[in-house]
Amino acid sequence: MLQLNQSVFQKDNGCNALCQIEMKQNKEIEKWVLCPVCNNKTRLKLRKNTVLKYFPLFCPKCRQETLINAERWNISIIKEPDA
Repeated sequence: MLQLNQSVFQKDNGCNALCQIEMKQNKEIEKWVLCPVCNNKTRLKLRKNTVLKYFPLFCPKCRQETLINAERWNISIIKEPDA
C-alpha cells in the first residue's frame, strides 16, 4: 500500500511540473495593455492572436476611456480622451 501511494505522489509531482511549464508559457503569450494616458496597467490582457477594433479601453487609475485597435500586440489609438 505504501508503494502505491509513492507512485501516485511521483505522478502528482510530474503533473505539477507540467502545469508550471504551461503557466510559464502562458505568461509569455499574454501581455497587459497599458493605458496610453498614464502608462499604467489596465484590466485587460492581450494574446498574440487577439484582434480588437474600436475597443473602449478604460483605465481604473486615471479614469479615462480611449478607443483603441489592437492586433498582434500592436496597439493603435483611435481617439484620446479630452484633457
